[in-house]
Amino acid sequence: MRPTRARPLTIVADDLTGACDTGALFAARGAVPVTVWPRRAVEAPVRVIDTESRTVGSLEAADRVTAVAARARAGFWFKKIDSTLRGPIGPEVDALMRGTGATTAILCPAFPAQRRVVLDRTLLVRGVPVAETPIGRDPHFPRGTSSVVDLLRPQLDRALAWIPIDQLRAGPDALAARVRRLAGTVIVADAESDADLDALVDASLAATPVPLLVGSAGLARALAVRLGLRGERAELPGGARWLVVAGSLHPVTRRQIREARAAGLTVLATAERDSGDRAGAVTRLIEQATTALQRETWDLIVVTGGETAVALWSAVGAERLDLAGAPAPGLAFGHLRVPGREPLPLLTKAGGFGPPDLLRSLQKETVA
Repeated sequence: MRPTRARPLTIVADDLTGACDTGALFAARGAVPVTVWPRRAVEAPVRVIDTESRTVGSLEAADRVTAVAARARAGFWFKKIDSTLRGPIGPEVDALMRGTGATTAILCPAFPAQRRVVLDRTLLVRGVPVAETPIGRDPHFPRGTSSVVDLLRPQLDRALAWIPIDQLRAGPDALAARVRRLAGTVIVADAESDADLDALVDASLAATPVPLLVGSAGLARALAVRLGLRGERAELPGGARWLVVAGSLHPVTRRQIREARAAGLTVLATAERDSGDRAGAVTRLIEQATTALQRETWDLIVVTGGETAVALWSAVGAERLDLAGAPAPGLAFGHLRVPGREPLPLLTKAGGFGPPDLLRSLQKETVA
């Protein structure tokens, strides 16, 4: 199973930073183009479509995914979901299964590199059940439980199955046989390591027909490796002039921008006091960012948070983002294509990823 020009791999994501951190994993043989709804996907061996559906209603989310499936040529599909299960995941998975004719799906949100794992059906973030973390208070988290199965059941009118960790590790033949026995269902799988996700992908690719794979960048990494598309660590452009545009209010991002400012980086960020007026705060932030882009030339633009990334995309009138690779887990580097100007070097990061000194450390590497 290798995507070709005739049978491309299409990755469908629900927000822009997720689209980027997943697509960047498949850039070993060339740039991976990302487009944002409602623009059509670019023809390429691997391409990514951001449906911008994490914050919309279930019906609208399903309609967008259905339209994407109808527009794209036949090929292989990967459904990128949030590693903390935010958004209308069930309706989107169902729509993509219907649109592509898939009868079976394998779903695992685990992202071990960011300490997000699934054990006994429970999604854990750094060892804590997801509903008990700050993510549990996010308005787009379904709430009530940390069980992946229980979170999906009200959203998805399909039979659900489960592969516990001991069966996942029973060996390739036993796991492949279990996947075959569970055909016709949406299979939720435990996983706490990259090796677990590798085994899950191997079992999926051994099945006929191949199930729809549904997961975060963790499962996508395993798929990229098996397809021979996993690239080396992407190098960021040299130079000390970085513009950091931080719209995320996640505590992880707030610590990162404090460190970045202390290190002398130029940081534009929403204030925590603006949490009650997110739309207005992001609008003001993007106005500041576009002014900075007009006045000065930057070696790199860093954007955190999917909402902020897509707002900047719209403000500058971008057509697509050509991903060059991943400098670290959860990050994506590429060039934003804007009509009438030179491509903008762009690094995207989801709000909850990375250590406190991430931006400072990355910038120090480029000027060393």
